[in-house]
Amino acid sequence: MLLDTELAAAMPKAPSPTYSPARNMQTTGDIAPPRHSVRSLASSRKSSLMSTSCTATSTAAFETHDSAAIASNGASPRAPPRRKSVHMPKETRITAERLYDYLERFDIMLIDCRPRADFDQGHIYSRNVICVEPVGLRHGMSAEQLADKLILSPEDEQEIFHNRDQYDLVVYYDGDTMSETFLSRPQNEAEMHLKYLHEAIYDFNQEKQLQRPPIILIGGIDAWIDLVGNAALVTTATQARVKQGRPLQRRSAVRDGQQKLPKQRLRDYNPLDAEEEQRWRDRAQSESVPEASSFSQHEANEYESDDADEVTRFPNIDEFNARFPDAGTLAAQAPTSNLISPGLKAPKYPSTPEHSVYPHPPPPTRPPPAAPRVSYTGVSDRAVSQSTPISRTSSQLLPYVPQRYLAQNLRLPKTGIQNFGNTCYMNATLQALSATTPLTIMMLDDQYKRLVQKDNWKGSRGLLPEIYANTVRSLWQGDVDYIKPTTLLTFCGRLNSTFKDPHQQQDAQEFFSFIVDCLHEDFNAVWSKNPLRVLTEQEEAKRERMPALVVAKTEWGRYVHRENSFLTSLFYGQHSSRLRCSHCNFTSTTYEAWALLQVEIPDARDAQLQDCLRAHFRDELLDVENQWSCPKCKTPRRAAKKLTMTRAPPFLVVALKRFKSNTRGDQRKLRTAVRFPLTGLDMEEFILPQPSPQEAQEVARKYGQDALKVEDSLTPPYMYDAYAVVRHLGDSTRSGHYTALVRDKARTCWRQFNDTRYEDVQPETMRPDQALDNEQAYLIFYQRRTAHEPRGK
Repeated sequence: MLLDTELAAAMPKAPSPTYSPARNMQTTGDIAPPRHSVRSLASSRKSSLMSTSCTATSTAAFETHDSAAIASNGASPRAPPRRKSVHMPKETRITAERLYDYLERFDIMLIDCRPRADFDQGHIYSRNVICVEPVGLRHGMSAEQLADKLILSPEDEQEIFHNRDQYDLVVYYDGDTMSETFLSRPQNEAEMHLKYLHEAIYDFNQEKQLQRPPIILIGGIDAWIDLVGNAALVTTATQARVKQGRPLQRRSAVRDGQQKLPKQRLRDYNPLDAEEEQRWRDRAQSESVPEASSFSQHEANEYESDDADEVTRFPNIDEFNARFPDAGTLAAQAPTSNLISPGLKAPKYPSTPEHSVYPHPPPPTRPPPAAPRVSYTGVSDRAVSQSTPISRTSSQLLPYVPQRYLAQNLRLPKTGIQNFGNTCYMNATLQALSATTPLTIMMLDDQYKRLVQKDNWKGSRGLLPEIYANTVRSLWQGDVDYIKPTTLLTFCGRLNSTFKDPHQQQDAQEFFSFIVDCLHEDFNAVWSKNPLRVLTEQEEAKRERMPALVVAKTEWGRYVHRENSFLTSLFYGQHSSRLRCSHCNFTSTTYEAWALLQVEIPDARDAQLQDCLRAHFRDELLDVENQWSCPKCKTPRRAAKKLTMTRAPPFLVVALKRFKSNTRGDQRKLRTAVRFPLTGLDMEEFILPQPSPQEAQEVARKYGQDALKVEDSLTPPYMYDAYAVVRHLGDSTRSGHYTALVRDKARTCWRQFNDTRYEDVQPETMRPDQALDNEQAYLIFYQRRTAHEPRGK
């Protein structure tokens, strides 16, 4: 019979000689409570064997207000950091496809285990990549000894390795290793060096312990090239500097074209395991509101007198608390089987009809070419034929919308949201998102369930949409004065520890980006597609000569190749960034999609939003300290940078950059009153113009008539009306207070939400210091007018 080592490890241990029972008592000041007591060890033995460690991660923040503070600060600030690998699946390998996505989402440290000459010829493009030459590795080497070996490496590489314990994950690679079996049975010298590297940075690493075990990139640099192409590599010249004895410095990328740096980190690298996922799913289902009952109840309430005193919506306080538990008791509460009043009968809506079908047949297309034409889109024209059905994007379909769901018939709820300490940033953002009617309608009538991608590891396995839908339905139920979205707050803190502590103020812009990105991934139907190859220099040069309209359409198609969801069709726009060398006039253009248009504002008494937008999109001179490394001149040059919108989203969210940080990290708020129109924001001057008749003829001649067909996103007019404003009161993003104002179109008024309280207001009657466009405006939500809607109501 084999000894169960895990059971033995879980057995109670004798207390340390320095153990003091007094530490079990409540303490004050900086005295840290003990990790264990005799009682806690005895009582937790069984649970430690049966429950996963992720339970503590998901519930510790809401045990009680006191324990939340202890959990967020750690048991002892002086204790050494514990490796997160205890809580994580122990990955030992990663594919190039997975690494491509990891680099965009997490803080990854890359170690290139090849000779520096090969490293300089081309390595993976990342801010956090270092070269460790195999010749310097030996058996039994520690991480500290390896750091000494890097003394001749560039300073930034030494700094990256010094901070190795701060990265979510460390990935190492060589040329072409295809397996991780070298960890136990190395077959050759190259695999032996990889084993020495793994042992040095993980097994013999005492001072800067990694958060998780390092993992090998399967296939090495060759697999990366096969995925994204040679053009995705970056070259350096560190070896020549070493030979000449000059100070080492990392050279900037030779080409600026398709290289892209990781986007803002929105989630932690801490995936859910199967057991924890099921617990969250059970919890969400136990709190769900039946399909459509939320809207029908809200609709019934709306036809009652708005001025009449509201009756008690629950027969007793116990039923209210059962549906909306306090934050401090939620974690310990077992999911109940039925949280809905047994007397409430949910009406059944008829199923949504199929999408409308266009009555006319598709227009004829050109016959297929005799040989496939090379296209930088990554798709050959040979695949197109007369018999090939024409696919339609979500924005081209004509979905059926019930009359009650039309914007002019929707009366927004008058339900507030509980503040759990400093969660007003979440409350204000949720009220603005609730006023985004297409997203809300999808949650109210269960359309979202057809779109959820539970296999997408980049999202939440469909959990966030379900929890968010419960929150929206509770808001629209209309049977309480305010709701307590404890599950949503807790789960957001599980996905991103930034939002874990309800007593810590956060930035509403960051929360908006987080929740939109998470919902996007949960609805992203093309998440599993491989990324398109990066353009070569020749393909980029060809693209620069192509008509801007054709390129804009193509680049958006390349983006939605892997990033296409319902959220994409609502909030996501795109802009081009063109750099022009002042010496040789060489141009390079990149394209970027975004869901939040962040605009600089002046430090003045007041300003106009239109002027701020003009400053954002006008030509910018890159001079002196930020010169552009021109690919043609092969040297830094002065350059002109020009931004142009190449896709106008149906819902435009403008973020005003009110906070400036100095070199010490201190924030200063700009209290400029940015005057913005509530109706009729014209964005046409910032968007790619329509081609002239002569240009249209040339485009049709070279690329066919289909090249001139564009979606509404590039068809004027581009008029927007405001429907929500998020305000910030205070001096920094980590302090102050957030409120929201939303437009109730059916009632022809605006509603101000201040956590649990609300007030209907008319903008034209508000005092100047209380106006919607005062110095507190932080996020402005705009909706684009439809073609048959000449004026905003």
